[in-house]
Amino acid sequence: MQIQKLFLLILSVALTSIGFSQSYLGTVTKQVNFREGPGKEYPIIASLAPRSQVFIISLEPENDFYNIIDIATDREGFIHKSFVNVGQRIRENESGMFTPNGRTSSYKPEIEIYNNTALTLTLKLNSDTYIFSPKQKQILTLSPGSYNYRASAPGVIPNIGTENMASNMGYTWEFYVVTQRK
Repeated sequence: MQIQKLFLLILSVALTSIGFSQSYLGTVTKQVNFREGPGKEYPIIASLAPRSQVFIISLEPENDFYNIIDIATDREGFIHKSFVNVGQRIRENESGMFTPNGRTSSYKPEIEIYNNTALTLTLKLNSDTYIFSPKQKQILTLSPGSYNYRASAPGVIPNIGTENMASNMGYTWEFYVVTQRK
């Protein structure tokens, strides 16, 4: 009986953590305040118009507010979940984003990022956020390990995934925008 309870607890935790990582596209249903935090007491960033497209970071609300990105502006904030129609699930990029380019003398992985667009790039690696100006190149030095990433820019649906950064390795990544017509 004890083993069965432990298994159910582990399964419950695993299913809960999977839910946190699933992101979705959504649309705003009516004029809504876009806030800095998950509640009416937080400052208003902007007002979002009906049919504004948003990227829902997780369907796990905080105080009934979704953590979202306004796709038009690439700003992150919160809106009440009752003003969002949840749409298509965004799948993680399984092919990888960072390309290994050889060994380095540094124990810590080095990643050369090139923002090859006319847009400002926001790159989130776990809880750290990096901002890249258009055409900017920069080398990041990280600790070895697994990183959840989210790359976004104004007017662009974010790219999400997980990468493992090995010690003594160099990586490159070029950010560019792919336009698809449906």
